[in-house]
Amino acid sequence: MRIFLVLLISFSLNAEEEFNNSGFDDNFTEELVVQIKPPEKGSVYGSVDLESHYNISNNKNLSSAKILADLSAEYKIDNKTKISGNLKSYHDLIFDVSNNYSITPNGYKNKLNLNELNIEGSINSNLDFKIGRQIIVWGKSDYIRITDILNPLDNRTPGLIDIKNLRLGRMMSKLDYYQNSLKLSTIVLHENRFSRNPKFGSDFKTSANLSENKPSNNLKNTGVALSLTGEFSGYDFGIYFADTYLDKSYLKNSILHFDNKSKMLGFAYNQVIDNFLLKIEAAYFNTIKYSGLNRTKSRIDSLIGVEYTDISDGSISYELSLRKINNYNNIINTQYNNFTKQETYQHALRFTQSYLHQTLNLTAILGIFGKNGDKGGFTRTSLDYAIDDKISISGGIIDYIGGSSVTDPIRDNDRIFTKISYSF
Repeated sequence: MRIFLVLLISFSLNAEEEFNNSGFDDNFTEELVVQIKPPEKGSVYGSVDLESHYNISNNKNLSSAKILADLSAEYKIDNKTKISGNLKSYHDLIFDVSNNYSITPNGYKNKLNLNELNIEGSINSNLDFKIGRQIIVWGKSDYIRITDILNPLDNRTPGLIDIKNLRLGRMMSKLDYYQNSLKLSTIVLHENRFSRNPKFGSDFKTSANLSENKPSNNLKNTGVALSLTGEFSGYDFGIYFADTYLDKSYLKNSILHFDNKSKMLGFAYNQVIDNFLLKIEAAYFNTIKYSGLNRTKSRIDSLIGVEYTDISDGSISYELSLRKINNYNNIINTQYNNFTKQETYQHALRFTQSYLHQTLNLTAILGIFGKNGDKGGFTRTSLDYAIDDKISISGGIIDYIGGSSVTDPIRDNDRIFTKISYSF
């Protein structure tokens, strides 16, 4: 130990002498300056996609060759407030070259959609606001809409993608009040926007387009909505109320009218039970207009679903919904009401599995109508492979199933689809 101390003292003295001989001052101090880059106020991100469809059951062959852009941006004004936006656009090259379509449906060749543009922030620790075109998701179902009525959908190619990627933004003002695990939301619906449905000349509509009469966006036609949601250990719930125009038209004097205003009261519930997730939803609509009827009808929509998650990197789920019209009139079961019966059943069965360290994802879904699943629908199987953090490729096949007057006309639109995506 003494030898070690002697060596240590000798080394220190020699080191001090060397430093002095090298011209360093005894009082030398080194100042370390660390520059911290301030957080970025703004960010831009999105994707550019090349998507194609090839019909395999009719003579349309190549039915779509789109270039799509999805651009999102955020700008933080301060720590509590930010502006967000989302812009979607596409150009379908199929309509620039010789094809098997006699006409170009309106909105199918080019589209520019400012899907979201809003400002959000905090008033205090319990109160947030969000104003502008936005998307608000209600309910617990992933595939069938029961209480999720605030945002319209792009339905022009049924079954191609999931609901979460189909929602269209709507101009709304929202206040969120938080208290422990509860959130109370008050929403004012300024914009009356409706779903994009297939147009004449496309694969999914063979009849002529009709004139449309839609409510204007003014104070008189402004809707309101309320929700109370809670998230707790093992379960969560939502209670919803809306007074707005439904996303359902009716025919009168050869014109499609969209002034189908109704009050909706709904409920949704999720609970985890072992390896299962149980889903329950219900909604009551007090007034719904149907073609050919002077009096409105009420309707009750309900859903039950279950998801099994004890699969390594995968899951399987099933949902069943029932929509029942009260005080039914047989006039509703006619062509102008899409032959709607008093009770309408819808099934959704989905399987997902990831492979290769979650870079390859398989999705298979069956969506069918009818109590026994015999009224048509579709099946879709797809694979999505992430080459790296920026580039991914995907593809699959959709098989449309006939079985009713609504699904039979589109049963021959089976197609193979592919997509190449670059994210930034």
